[in-house]
Amino acid sequence: MAKKLIILGSFALMKGKMGGFKDILVILGKEKEVKKIDEDYQKRKFSGPWGLEKLAKLYQGFSENQLKQVALKYCQKNLINGVKELIKEYKKKSFLVGSISANPQFMMDVLGEILSLDFAEGTKLEFKKGIATDKIPRKVDRYIKAKILKGKRKQYKLRKENIIVIGDSVTDFPMAEESKAFIGFDGRKENVVDVSKMIISQEKLRDFFK
Repeated sequence: MAKKLIILGSFALMKGKMGGFKDILVILGKEKEVKKIDEDYQKRKFSGPWGLEKLAKLYQGFSENQLKQVALKYCQKNLINGVKELIKEYKKKSFLVGSISANPQFMMDVLGEILSLDFAEGTKLEFKKGIATDKIPRKVDRYIKAKILKGKRKQYKLRKENIIVIGDSVTDFPMAEESKAFIGFDGRKENVVDVSKMIISQEKLRDFFK
């Protein structure tokens, strides 16, 4: 039987106020700056990618070890109840399970380990001697997400009809082109109905692939 792949958006895995990239900065004492960036982003998000470079600058000077520790606590605290068990169920059915997110790679690495994901791809911040600079070697915006998914499709020798994306925002929409179906998760702020085959809630996520 052909392998199948499920891509889970970050809000299908974790609760959070503004998303991991921003929430972690708030924990690090950058709340005022982050809220201003998020306010501007909400006005611009339908026009295209914006804001990751500005967020990266706020990470400058923090050690990679500290960021990983903060990310671990954040992920453990905000993990959606039952999602770890749900992913185990998917894997028993021979599904590959991954996540592609704009969130920083140090956080996605932690999340991937906690949930035993087959892959967890995120935005890579630059570290020199273990300290974050203000550079982004790899930015994962909405368009890069689709490119990464296309690469995973080739890597695992999958056809589009064997890929399902469960997303929650406009930044996940481009991945619909590389999948059989885009499933909107909880219909968050954006109008996911436009590209979604259906909308599912957190409670129904467990039953979807039975």
